Amino acid sequence: MAELLKPGAPAPDGTFISKRERLTLGELKGRKNIVLAFYPAAFTNGCERELRAFQTRLPDFDAQNAQIIASSVDADPSQQAFAQHCGLEFKMAADFPQHALAKAFGVYNEERGTNRRVTFVIDKEGVIRHVIEDSQDMDRHSKESLEILKSLK
Repeated sequence: MAELLKPGAPAPDGTFISKRERLTLGELKGRKNIVLAFYPAAFTNGCERELRAFQTRLPDFDAQNAQIIASSVDADPSQQAFAQHCGLEFKMAADFPQHALAKAFGVYNEERGTNRRVTFVIDKEGVIRHVIEDSQDMDRHSKESLEILKSLK
């Protein structure tokens, strides 16, 4: 498993698929802060709680000019079905089947075939400003990300 990227490192620019469209982190560079939430798998209780917490705070993230992107090991159709199931209005991005971006960020667990639950707060310049790794507290990821974004102003 690759080493988890740390604050101060440049965020890798890679490609996701979201709603059958290609999405690159670089497209948002200079325009938006990014909250990139890697999670293990769609349709699991913990992941549903984590992502619903992001959805609840979505207006606050919008006020901080931040784009939330959530990604698991699932393919795009599963990601979109999960988003619909949870009522999520932010981008759900598939990194399937190579998991290249998850590997570049150091969150892909080869042994389990899933992502670790890690959230990266990336500023407009593409620099990782904060990393949250917590597999127990599902509310922490959205709450702490928002606090960090507010401190960037």
